[in-house]
Amino acid sequence: MAPDEEQKARMKQHIWERLNRRSMKGRVTGRRLRRAAGFAVGLVLAVVVMVNLPFEKAAPAYAISVKAGEDGPVFKLADREGKRDEHVTTVSYVDSRPGLEFYIEGENIASIHIKAKNEYVYAVDWTKTQHEKYWNVEYYQHFDEETQTSVADFNLLYDKEMTMTFDEDFRDYDQIWYRWTAWNMYEWAAEDNFSRFYGFGYDPIDIDVDSLTEEEKRELAAENGSSIGHMNLEDYPDHLKEDTITITITDRQGHVTTKAIQVRVDNNRLGQTVVTARLKNVS
Repeated sequence: MAPDEEQKARMKQHIWERLNRRSMKGRVTGRRLRRAAGFAVGLVLAVVVMVNLPFEKAAPAYAISVKAGEDGPVFKLADREGKRDEHVTTVSYVDSRPGLEFYIEGENIASIHIKAKNEYVYAVDWTKTQHEKYWNVEYYQHFDEETQTSVADFNLLYDKEMTMTFDEDFRDYDQIWYRWTAWNMYEWAAEDNFSRFYGFGYDPIDIDVDSLTEEEKRELAAENGSSIGHMNLEDYPDHLKEDTITITITDRQGHVTTKAIQVRVDNNRLGQTVVTARLKNVS
């Protein structure tokens, strides 16, 4: 029995759809091949570019360690974003002559530049490779025969900024200690026969015992909380209680890393002067 006209039409439609699908499949496959070929060419070009361009070196890493007071422990400072387990973000300690002492660890350092915004900086150089004033006290200090005392001229030692340069074979970066000193604050407090020091020129601070914490009361009872000899900063300009130490480190390839230590000096509730330092990553 021969197919009628309607069946013939359906058969033609079915054959046409199958042929059309094959044609589309062939076109899609062709596009994929062309894309694959284009990707391969791009990959080759990328490899050529990478081979001909030098690899970018990672930014050098340096550690800045701060000594918490004259006889205190040493802490490695870190900015809050880069904090590690062995680092702290803030160091705070009592110091009757407010200052900050720190050293820098790293490799391949060509120079270190340190600058204070408001106060002064100097260094103690155990390597004896830098300026003489940083390792020979006789450079800025002499013995007065008449008074039988050593007299220091700190104008020969303190600077607003200083630069250390290192030979290619130098490795002992941590043997140079950098010091920030609140010299302007000290000279202000020492005016009129040390009138702005607690215990000098007037009666010691009147401490409100009822407002102290139990820990502060124990310190006071143990005579560890005395403010005698500390500066009374009540009348000192608030903006001068803060300072920024900018540290610029340049390696031998010319890479520059800049960090800043933010310092603030305040009186605590016992009248003692307290130094607080934080590290800020500038670049």
